[in-house]
Amino acid sequence: MKRVKDASMYSWVSLDKAAMSGTFIRIPEREEIPLLANEQLVVELYSK
Repeated sequence: MKRVKDASMYSWVSLDKAAMSGTFIRIPEREEIPLLANEQLVVELYSK
């Protein structure tokens, strides 16, 4: 899994590195979420 080096690139989440905690500011739009999977392959797998 990739680690996020700079959380400021996501406007929908806030990170506190000192406290090692994070907070969702708002629900992100689908386009704002970095996706590391092929959605179509997941759909095909679970439709069997």
